[in-house]
Amino acid sequence: MRTAFATAMTLALAAPAAAQQERTQQRTATITGGLEIGIPTGEFDASWGRQMAGISANMTLPMRRLPFSYGFDFAWQRMGGGTRKVTVDDPIVTSREGEMKVRSNLYGYHGMLRFQPYRGKVSPYLDGMLGLRHFLTTTEVNVKGLDQPILEERNESAFVGSAGFAIGAYYEVTRHFVLEARFERLSGGRVTYVDPRSIEITPAGEVTYGTLSSGSRMVNLTFGAGFRF
Repeated sequence: MRTAFATAMTLALAAPAAAQQERTQQRTATITGGLEIGIPTGEFDASWGRQMAGISANMTLPMRRLPFSYGFDFAWQRMGGGTRKVTVDDPIVTSREGEMKVRSNLYGYHGMLRFQPYRGKVSPYLDGMLGLRHFLTTTEVNVKGLDQPILEERNESAFVGSAGFAIGAYYEVTRHFVLEARFERLSGGRVTYVDPRSIEITPAGEVTYGTLSSGSRMVNLTFGAGFRF
């Protein structure tokens, strides 16, 4: 009787620990996003020399019970631009004044392979990243009262290959909600892009700008939140 009681007590005490260990080892899908700060380095820093702010989001899926996940990371960062009131000469629009906006943005599209040894209150990870970055400058003219721009134009567009790594960690607020801090280091080839500091818009609505050419190495710092399923 005493032996049976001791065995039952041992199993009762061990069950929560086993459940916690199983939960810790369980691999889950994640979706996170947040604020991203881009910092050019090397030749990119010498040529462009400005930090950029934007947003990023990524999704990962587990590879069964292996300590690896695969996924995709998207990023957007604003490089700069210009705005000016211009005269609109369009017979289908009653207003004769519009607002012209020129924007230069940097987009990132990367596939990821993640190594994450365990899941706990703090879960560190290491990502390998491979993909493309897109330097894009566009112009649009908006008229008050209209939902859509009356003019949309792509001024310059350049893609460059991109590869690197990221180190990050999740902090578990609840079982499914996490905070994330992430550091990325990306390398890339030489690319020509618009220098947003040189953008000028004339009263007649003509856009002029200069370009820069450099390597595209940079680091990104991300602070965000997300969900685990």
